[in-house]
Parts: sequence; C-alpha cells; structure tokens
Amino acid sequence: MRGPAMKLRAIHFAAALMFFFTSNAVSNTSDPDPTYDRLDGTGESGKRVNVIEWEGNLEIHVYPQGSLRGLALKIDDRNKQKPVMVIGYRFDNDPSKQLIRRAILSIDIKKGFKVFRDPRELEFDKIIISNNTLASQVVAFNLDPEPAQLYPDGHPANGVFARETPKMPSRAPAGKKPEEAHEEGAIKPFAW
Repeated sequence: MRGPAMKLRAIHFAAALMFFFTSNAVSNTSDPDPTYDRLDGTGESGKRVNVIEWEGNLEIHVYPQGSLRGLALKIDDRNKQKPVMVIGYRFDNDPSKQLIRRAILSIDIKKGFKVFRDPRELEFDKIIISNNTLASQVVAFNLDPEPAQLYPDGHPANGVFARETPKMPSRAPAGKKPEEAHEEGAIKPFAW
C-alpha cells in the first residue's frame, strides 16, 4: 500500500506543479501595451511588416500588397556600434497617420542610400534600401520626408534628441557678487 500510494501522491504533486507553472507563465505573458501595433498583422492597422537584411541591402515587406502608401527613412547613428534605421510607415487604411518603428542594423548602410520598389512581387509591397544601384527589374521609390521623431509614439525618449538644448542664462562666477562679476580686469581677494 505504501508504494502505490506514494507513487500516486508524487504524480498528483507533479501535475499540480505543472499546472501552477503553466498557468503563471500564461498569465505573465499578457501584453504590456495592447494598443501598440507590432505590425504582425494582428494590430490596429492589420498590416504585417518584415524587415530583412541581405548582402548589404535592407528589404521591407508589407503585407498585403498595395497596403503601403508612404515610407520615411532616417538613419539614427548616435550609437556607432548599433546604428538604427528609423522607419515611418503610412498605410492605406489611414494614410495621414505615420507609424514610427526602429530596426537595428547589422549591415553597413550609409546616408545617401537609394530606395527601390520591386513591382514583380504580387503578395506584398517589396521595398529595397541600398547604397548600390540595383540593375534588376526594380523601379525608384519616392520617400516621404524624413521622420521628425526617432521613436514610436508613447516612447519616453521620443522628441528628447530632436529638441535643442536650452541655453543656460549667464550667471556670475561662484563667490562673487553679480556687480563684481562684470568688472573687467578687477581681481578681488577671496574672503573666507
């Protein structure tokens, strides 16, 4: 009796542990920001976007074909080790709204890149960004003006780097009265 009862108790305990960890894992994977459109086809836009690097080129695929109404690009190279392509998407369901996304670059794309569209692709909008002139059956693609913001809406750093650092008002050096600070060539002893 002791052997089968212990075995049954161990099985119940293992099942309870599995249920506990599985239910906690499922509840902890809830979306921290359900309004953020991840461009995976399930967000507000309903669009799916893939950003692909190949042979020094960057490709953007927007599903379904005909969805892309505008594209804005800007390289954010403040961190030289991890340059980022800031991408502004405009879609057919709300062409006046621009969604900003960031793609860390592992390829070497420099400012002055060229942008092409591949009209042969029927499943998705295929945009190619390259520092090279491509000779295949691609056509030039006109970009929207560079994105004004570097981060998606709601990001805490959004706009921080775009603003100019405010100039500090001039002040008298420490330890001097304001009227003494502006006297030319006057050296006064420092008093303790």
